[in-house]
Amino acid sequence: MKKTMLSMAAFAILFSISSCHKGDATTATIDIMEPILGDTIAFNEELHLEGSITGNGKMYGYKLIFADAFSGNEFESMTSEEKSKSYSFHEHWINQVTDTTMVTVKVEATLNYDGMKTVKYLQVLCLPQ
Repeated sequence: MKKTMLSMAAFAILFSISSCHKGDATTATIDIMEPILGDTIAFNEELHLEGSITGNGKMYGYKLIFADAFSGNEFESMTSEEKSKSYSFHEHWINQVTDTTMVTVKVEATLNYDGMKTVKYLQVLCLPQ
């Protein structure tokens, strides 16, 4: 009896562990409506980032980044850790660069519990005052 109960408990634990993250995404499509690759953003204008992320299962959040294309220094980033099969984003960053700068816009989706990611990049030109 004791052996049967122990076996059933071990089976229940293994089953619950193996099924915890069932349905996680393995791929995602990232669509960026704005900006358009190569856009030019004047000083003090908003760089408008709008788009969507659609996964083939549950995702574990996303991150939006505006960074200097050459140095990698981030000007701004926004993060969501909400679990969902799809996301829509609409964010703004105000261009206040002091020199003509290529800015990389990066959208990064976390696909699963293990941290696998899908990323999409595009670059725009930001002008100083």
